[in-house]
Amino acid sequence: MEPIENISIMIGIGYDIDKEKSKKISDPIEMFVFKGDGEIERHISSGVAETIYNTVNDRQTIMSKKFVVGTEKLYLISEERAKYGIEDLLEVLIRDENRNELAYVAITEGRTEHFFKMTPIDNTSMSEAIAGILKFCYLANFFPREVNIKELLFMYNQSGRRIILPYIIDDNGKPKVTAICVFEGSKLKHKIPLEEAFYINMLRSRKSEGYISVLEDNNPKKCYTIKAKNFVNVSVEYKDTLIYNIDLTLKGVLKADSINNKPLTDKDAKKIEKAFEENISKEIEKTIEKVQNNYKIDCFDITKYAAAKFGKHSPLLSDEEFQKAKINVKVKVILVDLGRSIK
Repeated sequence: MEPIENISIMIGIGYDIDKEKSKKISDPIEMFVFKGDGEIERHISSGVAETIYNTVNDRQTIMSKKFVVGTEKLYLISEERAKYGIEDLLEVLIRDENRNELAYVAITEGRTEHFFKMTPIDNTSMSEAIAGILKFCYLANFFPREVNIKELLFMYNQSGRRIILPYIIDDNGKPKVTAICVFEGSKLKHKIPLEEAFYINMLRSRKSEGYISVLEDNNPKKCYTIKAKNFVNVSVEYKDTLIYNIDLTLKGVLKADSINNKPLTDKDAKKIEKAFEENISKEIEKTIEKVQNNYKIDCFDITKYAAAKFGKHSPLLSDEEFQKAKINVKVKVILVDLGRSIK
């Protein structure tokens, strides 16, 4: 038991690095400090040292209060730190039972300390603001629901999987998700912009959401738009090379129809469904080709299905086998509601 005036509540943890310095590791934390008489302040305090836990030694030399672990809502890892490697962080997260495994996690452009020092607009702290963005990002762009420490450890330790995390930038004073970061082992390998990640997410996520549009003559004023939920089923077999058969079903509500000028019939609805299926299939085909030939690692999180069928020690789980694999995607679009429109 401690008087609340002696305690600071940690709400966010960052992981930065200065590779040119002797003390490379720099870990800022965002915390609430109780000053008495009901007054609460937000503070950012950094620790600099040779290792993660030595940063605690350094930080405590300037702190006049005891900080509590387990209340954190957010973990941020800078892009440079992710490229350097996060083996030590992953080890800490497994060994330290006091950590909050449901805290959200992301990669940042530039130092994490910068994001904690930003001014929150509609939250009491930047940790709460960014955690909120990560919590609800599944409502668009087909991001998965689990963007937390628990899922990070699963991605790293489970066979046939790799770490894939959202990437956040400072967009004129506001944090914004603009890409996904794909790791090889414990190091950041590729940063994929959201335009491509949109279709990668569509295949790797289960039961997430997104808005999809089909334009006529590349005219934004003439389009179909649906809000869809994705349902993904994957089977795998081996005939000279791995074969992944992916059934992608998108159940959507028609949100915009600026092409037709008459009430839609069932025949019109089928035509719209086919237009979406053809458009999405074409984009996914281009995405698969780029992932296999350019990125050359499994960004779709499908190697886990090969691990489940052929065993976690199978040589078929390698990046080389993924590059040679045949990935067949069958897209099915179902309009569950034509929505309402003003004619």
